[in-house]
Amino acid sequence: MVQAASDGYEATQVFPEFEPDLVVLDMRMPKMSGPTSCAVIRQISQVTIIMFTSTNDATEVKDAILKGTTDFILKSTGVNELTDRIAFHLGKPPAGKNVSEANPVRKSVSATPTPSAMKATSTTLIIDPDEKSRAVIKAVLTRLNQNVIEASTAAEAIREFKQQKPEIIISEWSMPDMDGYSMLNEIAKSSNGRKLSKLIMSNRLTPEAERKAQFVGISDFLVKPLDGAKVEILVADAVRKALRNMRRIAKRAA
Repeated sequence: MVQAASDGYEATQVFPEFEPDLVVLDMRMPKMSGPTSCAVIRQISQVTIIMFTSTNDATEVKDAILKGTTDFILKSTGVNELTDRIAFHLGKPPAGKNVSEANPVRKSVSATPTPSAMKATSTTLIIDPDEKSRAVIKAVLTRLNQNVIEASTAAEAIREFKQQKPEIIISEWSMPDMDGYSMLNEIAKSSNGRKLSKLIMSNRLTPEAERKAQFVGISDFLVKPLDGAKVEILVADAVRKALRNMRRIAKRAA
């Protein structure tokens, strides 16, 4: 059974009576935005909430994550992607596929993808003076059978990047020797135009820092103290993006 709502406010009103197994929201809606509707629903339920949206604005995405969004799907990827993701979250295989073959964009907040679902290996450079924060990120990557390099300073990270050439960078924004903006600009000089998947960690980003982050290609943020569920979602997505880029490069080279 499906229940429709024309705006965010109506969605929050019909939710308690309908008690759906899954909710699909737009990010920007009349009367009440998707993230605000999500926050209202989260007060009474841990139901899966998917944002089907045309925006990937970093600030809006971060706000939606903090308010409890389970999954994001860009409208540009098409309705088929949405139906596959709905099937995955409901534990049903999409048409013509097994659940294990669905290759989701993001898992629900309670689980990371299985290592076999990744089918390839990327390398991630984790940069943070805090060993405990690095360990949280590393644990997820290890479960996904991905390679990990660690650095505690920006200077060390730049050296490691030049030597190891990772596909993913996950970094604290405020490093003791250099901020994330300056570090990523230095790394870009050694990337030879390679498209990197990037995540930033911070306990607080000023509006100026957020603008700088977007300028160097950061679209996702991990807020400290790190929430294990959010880490699983965003790190797994960064891995998928990296693997897609690797496949494209291999296809062009073939």
